[in-house]
Amino acid sequence: MTTTNSTSADSGAAGTLGTFGGVFTPSILTILGLVLFLRVPYVVGSVGLWQTLLILGLATTVSVLTSISLAVVATNMRVGGGGEYYLISRTLGIEFGGAVGVVLYLAISVSIAFYAIGFAEAIVAALDRDSTLLIQLVAAGLVLLLAAIGFIGADLATRLQYLVMVLLVVALASFFLGVVGDFDAGQFADNFGRPNTDDGREAVGFWEAFAIFFPAVTGFSQGVAMSGDLRTPSKSITEGTFGAVGLSTLIYLAVILLLAGAAPSRTLAEETTTIIGDLSLVAGTMLVGVLAATLSSALASTLGGPRVLQRLGEDRVLPRLELFAAGAGPTKNPRRALGVSVLVALATVAAGDLNAISPIISMFFLASYGIINYATFYEFRAGSTSFRPRFRWGDHRASLAGTIACAGAIIAINPVAGSLAGLVFVGLYGYLRQRDVDDRWIDSAGSYHYTRARHHLRELATEPSAHRDWRPCALAFVPRDPENRRRMLHMASWLEGGAGFLTAVRILEGTGPIQRREAALVERDLQAEVADIVPGSYGRALLVSDAAVGVQALVQSHGLGSVRTNLTVFGAQGLRRVGEDGDFYGRMLQSCARFGANVAVLNVRDDAWDRFVDTPSAERTIALWWSDDQVGQLNTLLAWLCTRHAAWSDATIVVYVPSGGSEEETERVTGLLQAARITAEVVPVDGTPASFSDALSGSTLALAPLRIRRGAAIGPFNTPLGMLLESLPLAVMLLATDEVDLDAEPDESNLAEMAQLSDQAASASRRAAELDAEAARLLVAAEALRLDAKGNPSDAELAAAAKDAQDAAAQAYRAYVDARVRCTALEDRVAALDPGPARTNIDPNVWRSSSERGK
Repeated sequence: MTTTNSTSADSGAAGTLGTFGGVFTPSILTILGLVLFLRVPYVVGSVGLWQTLLILGLATTVSVLTSISLAVVATNMRVGGGGEYYLISRTLGIEFGGAVGVVLYLAISVSIAFYAIGFAEAIVAALDRDSTLLIQLVAAGLVLLLAAIGFIGADLATRLQYLVMVLLVVALASFFLGVVGDFDAGQFADNFGRPNTDDGREAVGFWEAFAIFFPAVTGFSQGVAMSGDLRTPSKSITEGTFGAVGLSTLIYLAVILLLAGAAPSRTLAEETTTIIGDLSLVAGTMLVGVLAATLSSALASTLGGPRVLQRLGEDRVLPRLELFAAGAGPTKNPRRALGVSVLVALATVAAGDLNAISPIISMFFLASYGIINYATFYEFRAGSTSFRPRFRWGDHRASLAGTIACAGAIIAINPVAGSLAGLVFVGLYGYLRQRDVDDRWIDSAGSYHYTRARHHLRELATEPSAHRDWRPCALAFVPRDPENRRRMLHMASWLEGGAGFLTAVRILEGTGPIQRREAALVERDLQAEVADIVPGSYGRALLVSDAAVGVQALVQSHGLGSVRTNLTVFGAQGLRRVGEDGDFYGRMLQSCARFGANVAVLNVRDDAWDRFVDTPSAERTIALWWSDDQVGQLNTLLAWLCTRHAAWSDATIVVYVPSGGSEEETERVTGLLQAARITAEVVPVDGTPASFSDALSGSTLALAPLRIRRGAAIGPFNTPLGMLLESLPLAVMLLATDEVDLDAEPDESNLAEMAQLSDQAASASRRAAELDAEAARLLVAAEALRLDAKGNPSDAELAAAAKDAQDAAAQAYRAYVDARVRCTALEDRVAALDPGPARTNIDPNVWRSSSERGK
């Protein structure tokens, strides 16, 4: 995949909007929308003042937590166009961000129609008309007018927003000036609690009222969509969003308090669409406020939606979406994307009844806020060294709380609509994952996986090692020949069986800059080859001055933490070498075994590979020559690991037991395999070279023991390995240094015994410490009496007491010594059973002697 940084693309167009015009104004105009004028009185009248304040507090908490997350992410990068989509995609990746971006764009485009219809309904009602067609015509006309404004550019739209803000301020001022004269402290007290519904009114639940009010606070992110048109996006998004949330919360709080003291609860609930106008200084200003609120929200959506689609096109999230990446003028005004948004809005207006899809659209917005919180939490948990936000008030707990709060709001408001929105999102995410879109930037996924790997490696180091859960960490020393290398990689992946790690290694001898460059090129090609043949494995090229020393160093050092090399894989072609080359091959095998790694030699001859390819999957057999030692157990496990690969999933394992006709041995091996839950056919054979050749030569893959004697690799019956492999199919010859226990159960380790002995040792140590303190006390007392008796030789009773005290002190000291001996014995038994690293103190002489040898 191609991975590039996106900052160059983001800097292609210079923004012209500041914090006030680009973020604060569209955000606060959307927050102070229709809910303020038409629904807040209903909420206060239905659930009372204190529950309304609680609703305001909960809703504001969601917006504040999300604003904090926005500020953290926005101040950690150079923000480009696309708003929330840009922030999420650059954090969680293109699949997550793309799914959010598509649904968010559709939600914003549809919301243009919602606000336009709200504007049209207010106009038609003011004209005292009742015509659905007229509402649709007015709404369509407003959409086209807004499209014309957006076509000209964001600067004109921003100036128009200033006019709308003035109208909104006039409407709010008229309300505040008018309602103050109607405020009554007694009425305020009556409305403080939940109203009495005995008068026939339908009771409204808390969460129902919350669902009505919550859309009021969802407009705080409108300014984020203009990120590509801002001069300083990080600064403007942070300051503008917090400013809009803070001021709008104060306005909502003031309106709620004043309404509670101005009219009875029944009047507030039943006259919710007109009460604010009735209480205003000038009644007509309410209509001005409603029109200003709907017009500003529609305008903000008209500007924001196309910019999301433009960024989706630039990122090529969906096929042919790049057509909408083009922009006009120095600010890259997204006119093509605007055309699509207008068509979506007009189609929504023409649809008429919007109640069916409006809850889902609201869920899209709310889900995007939750994902913004999660993206920030993800950044915190990833622990990237590049995560250095300028906003210092963020915390992973606050972001997690924001995520949970958004999810809770979805459940409280409309769980059905939330589920449908979730299904749409999951479907898009799955499609983008399957489409495998090329990476175009560096997101936080790598940092997150690195941190998780670091954590799990540290946890793994504290776990006791278990012979029942042996996992291969394999080094495959691949040859230069590409065909043999490909076959070796396939066979090594079979042995790895999806349970461990596989690294392909090329050893290159040489020194100097030219050789280093060549080694880098070899490693790059090898990594590409490994990724193609065995996805999930790794490739390394090692440049060394001496190949033998390089192999030894690599076997000892490869791995991380407790994940260390335990299987080295070589090709059998090295067996055919003669002279120094042949001796080097044998020494290399022997060195790997001496350093504790199992050694596997693979036979990948042309005819053997052809037989494997030509044999149908269901007819393939894995033949194993049994040996009653750790080689037999590990060979059996490797044979079973092979069956986890698709190439051998239908194969049959056949275990040949050289029992010399002994049924007892055959039954014992059968019982062992059954206890290990490995399905295999056990066949007794004679322990002769001819039986060995006959049994294994007819299989598709053979596994057999390997030994190394005096630098030479030999198989069963002391047959030179090179000669033995000539009669075998694909083969794995194994020299085992690890102990594997196939039929071990979880409680069949020494851990229980070790824990019991540890408890006994701890108890014995405490007892020894108590006896030591008692012996010391008695010894001091005895010494004091002895001195007194020495100073009074004529006092027989004092002398006798001194002698008794000395005897008691000696007896206490012997008891202490006995307890310490028992404690030491228990600690020695624990140390003998402990599979972990030694816990003894470091001996400085070891380091001193090793450093002297290294001089």
